[in-house]
Amino acid sequence: MKPSTQVLSLSQLLLLVGSTTALALPATSNPLSRRQGCGTAISPSNFWRLDESNPDGVNVLGPVTPPEGGSLFQFNVSQDATATDEQDLVASFTNVPCPPAGRGPYSLEFAFDPANLLTSSGNDRIDVYAINGPLPSGPSWNNVAPITGSQVASFSLPDDATTGSLITLNSFVCAPQMNFRFSITNDIIAAGEVSYSNFDSTETGLRIRYGC
Repeated sequence: MKPSTQVLSLSQLLLLVGSTTALALPATSNPLSRRQGCGTAISPSNFWRLDESNPDGVNVLGPVTPPEGGSLFQFNVSQDATATDEQDLVASFTNVPCPPAGRGPYSLEFAFDPANLLTSSGNDRIDVYAINGPLPSGPSWNNVAPITGSQVASFSLPDDATTGSLITLNSFVCAPQMNFRFSITNDIIAAGEVSYSNFDSTETGLRIRYGC
């Protein structure tokens, strides 16, 4: 069970100095090329699946090595028709260069490229939650639940798009390690799944961008 899906107000967020998230604005989408060359982008360090049906299991979704080589992060979230049997995703970004090594703003974004494999069905709205504090050494449904914080964004990937788009999810106060939880929204009681092949490249998929 995740916390309330109420997105924090700006006045509440201004009290969170030093926490991961800073602004809880609606996700915005722009052409993929608009900010490709702006600032510096960081790929995720690790992906883990949180499985409600196996609450103590540890499942690595990235990086893994596909048969063709390289590095792959499999972005995947789902739930069943009763909004249970959930499979959430935790994304971790480590060694984020905070000031003075880097400069803000620091934004969490999803660079969608239709050339990458996207599978989407049913309820495809994804909620994003901040994770408070460091991750356990083996993240699982049970041990991440107590440190799952407030909802910081909500978005959908454009499953019928023929051109790329850049979805800005949120901006936040920098921390050397930033962790986020992704889940099919519980606001809609319906089965849903979203899967996207996020190759180890800052040109596509989930990433942090700073210095724009």
